[in-house]
Amino acid sequence: MNKQYKWLLSAVLYLSMQGALSAQFTCEGTACGFLPRDITSSLNSSYLRLQTDYLNEVLKTNTEAGFLANLGSNNIGTGTVRRLQVGASVSAAGYKKDDIIIEEPGFKLPKLPNVGGSVVPNVNIDFNPGWILGFDSRHWTRRFAIFLHGMDAVVPNKQLQGASNNKNYEGRITIKNYGGMIRFQVIEKYGFLGNVITWDGFNIGAGHHVMEQDFDFKYLEGKAATIESNGVKAKWGGDTVFNYNTKVRTTNVDIRTGVGVFWVINVILGGGYSWNTGDSDLSVSRRGPLVVQTSAISAIEIPREYQSQIDPAILQSGPSGTLGLTLGGSSQSKKNLAYGIAGLEFDIYLLKIIVEGIYGGKDLYSANLGVRASF
Repeated sequence: MNKQYKWLLSAVLYLSMQGALSAQFTCEGTACGFLPRDITSSLNSSYLRLQTDYLNEVLKTNTEAGFLANLGSNNIGTGTVRRLQVGASVSAAGYKKDDIIIEEPGFKLPKLPNVGGSVVPNVNIDFNPGWILGFDSRHWTRRFAIFLHGMDAVVPNKQLQGASNNKNYEGRITIKNYGGMIRFQVIEKYGFLGNVITWDGFNIGAGHHVMEQDFDFKYLEGKAATIESNGVKAKWGGDTVFNYNTKVRTTNVDIRTGVGVFWVINVILGGGYSWNTGDSDLSVSRRGPLVVQTSAISAIEIPREYQSQIDPAILQSGPSGTLGLTLGGSSQSKKNLAYGIAGLEFDIYLLKIIVEGIYGGKDLYSANLGVRASF
């Protein structure tokens, strides 16, 4: 954690705040005199570059990972439904772009990673409209299938702390997504060798999917972070607050085919095209006491219980103050994606297990896993 604050504070201490940006750097007290005198005038463009060239780009990358996670949220498999299916699935996507370097005369940050990811859990309900209407299996309406998915859930603070095994985190995650597809079997399956091997024909479909996620976290610092600027070391207390929101909308069409073996395994291949839009915003803030380390207080740590009210004797032993930092960014993304599909569907009596992978381009991948009870 300290290393993160070193480069972040090193950046911000040299940067001026632009009025149009959702950012603020504040320092109150005698400790502020140890910070660079040109804090409001030196390298004015650096903060803007940190905001637009890095933070906003990471948000965009994360949003685009959400596009591909949306595509797998229906967990379709072969695209056919005999009667009725109910189950659950999870779709996850990752996106890795080139690292970003931010450099100004006399100022350079290390390479900053530009990666994104998204996870979309779902409850799935699929049905055959021809069966619902009472037609037999030979009727043309039985070639249709409708796939619906959705989830509206909250991961509370207790579960987050249990999952991370870390009581220093407080927060919650809100997940909401919904959507569906309608599909049609254009060319029906054809069997060989007594249907031991089958060609799955061609199945086409179109759908729309919406995903929204909110992350609200507070990291309760166990002790103060060490920061350095112009050779001066200081201890900075306070908690770090992190808020992230993203909403992604995806409309897609695809075509699928495949080969079935022994009435149990289906190998799925296909491809499609999607139209995507997304919005994301992020804010990170921290505010707390700042104590500059002199020889008399070089070993001081600020325990969390004293970060809001430090013993006056400590404050008198060295320059002190209050340091605050708020960093925020937002991104809007609109992107059309062609994608490829490969997967397996295991059809075991009343149980279906579907595993799929989706390729959206260089370093953009998604996978989904689902289980259905088929009636």
